Amino acid sequence: MSWFLKLNIRLQFTKNTKLQLSLCSLISKNYSSYFGKWEFPQGHPTPISVYNSAVNKKVPLILKKKDVATWYICGPTVYDESHIGHASCYIKFDNIIRIMENVFNIKVFMLLGITDIDDKIIKKSLETGLEASEISKKYEEDFFKDMAKMQVVAPSSVSRVTENIPQIISFCEKLIEKNYAYVTSKGNVYFMVSKSVSADVLFEMTEESNITIDPLKKDRRDFALWKASKENELSWLSPWGKGRPGWHIECSVMASNVFGSELDLHSGGYDLLFPHHCNEKSQSEAYHGCSQWVNYWLHSGLLQIGNDVKMSKSVKNTISVKEFLKHNSANDFRILCLQSLYRKNISYNSETLAGAKGLHKKFHIFINEIEMYTSGQMNFYICNIDKLFLKLKETQEEVVSAFSDDFNTTQALLALGDLIDEFNSSLKTSASETQNNCLTVMQAYSDYIDKTLTMLGVNIVCKKKLKREFIEIIDAVTNFRNQIRLLALNHNDKVDVSTASSYINRAYAECNDKLQVVLYSEASLSNVTEILNALNLLYNKSSKYIAVHYSSNSDITGIKKKKIPELLNFCDELRNSLENYGISVKDRKEISTWLPLTTVQEEVLIRV
Repeated sequence: MSWFLKLNIRLQFTKNTKLQLSLCSLISKNYSSYFGKWEFPQGHPTPISVYNSAVNKKVPLILKKKDVATWYICGPTVYDESHIGHASCYIKFDNIIRIMENVFNIKVFMLLGITDIDDKIIKKSLETGLEASEISKKYEEDFFKDMAKMQVVAPSSVSRVTENIPQIISFCEKLIEKNYAYVTSKGNVYFMVSKSVSADVLFEMTEESNITIDPLKKDRRDFALWKASKENELSWLSPWGKGRPGWHIECSVMASNVFGSELDLHSGGYDLLFPHHCNEKSQSEAYHGCSQWVNYWLHSGLLQIGNDVKMSKSVKNTISVKEFLKHNSANDFRILCLQSLYRKNISYNSETLAGAKGLHKKFHIFINEIEMYTSGQMNFYICNIDKLFLKLKETQEEVVSAFSDDFNTTQALLALGDLIDEFNSSLKTSASETQNNCLTVMQAYSDYIDKTLTMLGVNIVCKKKLKREFIEIIDAVTNFRNQIRLLALNHNDKVDVSTASSYINRAYAECNDKLQVVLYSEASLSNVTEILNALNLLYNKSSKYIAVHYSSNSDITGIKKKKIPELLNFCDELRNSLENYGISVKDRKEISTWLPLTTVQEEVLIRV
């Protein structure tokens, strides 16, 4: 992050903190809401306002500890492949964590809870004959691999339900002891909703509620803390007989084990708000004897497909992460998520995906073309340099302001797009030479946009992120192709050659010498066979064509009487092969330039 952006952050912090402290003194100290009463936490103000589901409005983010945030997020139930609906939730919160840490210098300690025992896991175990632990382990590993491919940063810590059974039993015992829970004759343990003073409104259950009622419940609204086991089910021994945890208590215990009676943030999809998070809140506050277990509840919008239907395995409309990545990139999906507010639903269809891909392409082309200009491959001139520097400063401030306003990535992306448009309108590519001050503003724009996107998990591929040996291979191949192209276009007066045949042979020999050095080095690449085959094909076809149509001693000027379209066709074949590999070649008068496409193979990228 540049010194300039850091300065903007400090300025924004001062401005926002004063505003938030004023708000704290003017408004009521507590709210009555869907989550019951909410109070401003005591602690350290930040420059961020966040939409808190506890009050259904944006409020200042105040942390218990200065520059440290404690955060629990509900993780997956690991019984099947992860789909892009899951990915959208974790990407949205990943963006928030990245912003908090990299823009506002807040260290986030994030605990992810994994449900590794559940009705669905038990059902799959009975269907497949596999142990529940085998199923959960396999799909947990797959989940983390999928999230890594989507550039989601790993959590600070992971907690699993099966690792916390003794603590869950103790949690139940304390609630029973405090008269917040009771045991039925069948060995089920229920939480008494009527005893939850702060959550009366949460549990207004209509008569039409489609749920299975245990006749032994004292109140139909009561929910299970411990479920007596059925025949052939995985179970643990408890004071009430064999059984397993209820749904809501799992997260309460895992979060409480690490964070105790107060944590800053708790998050999940909007579909978890009721009943899961409401019940978590009630039982946890009863257990700890506190009035506010979680200070800020964050809920992400859902990924909807078709007619505004949530993507869900139960509806059978899911697209797995693996399937999505066969035809699209992680950058495409992350940009799709960034284009909407994290708490809003995303409509997933061909139009919205195309919009995300289009914006990805815009960023990609800008950063790669800037790299070509600044490397001296092409001359350029920029008008209104002072105006561009001012626009950059304004955009930096606008982006920080957007991030401080409930992590508004939508506005931040729009600001970056406008910055590119402003730059392109001032760029002139017909200059005879490049001025140094033009290079400075160009590099500043490119660095800022690239670093901001990288911070948001969007890694734009460009030459500086490719392996050196791969760059040398593509440089050599592109240069050889360009020499054949110049021969075909009769631009050979730029090259000191005596015959067409020797010209081709010399160009190929120079290219091959460079390739051999790279290919036999210790850092050689294993998967460039297609490129080398296409190179050899261009050489063989070009040599054969010249040998057939021109004598080997024919002076090069003898073939300057006309263009040679056949050689141009051979050059196009090589360009197509490079494009299949993820390399785009563009011919520019006397030179050819190349840049990596968004589809470039992972093997050639530098591992960071």
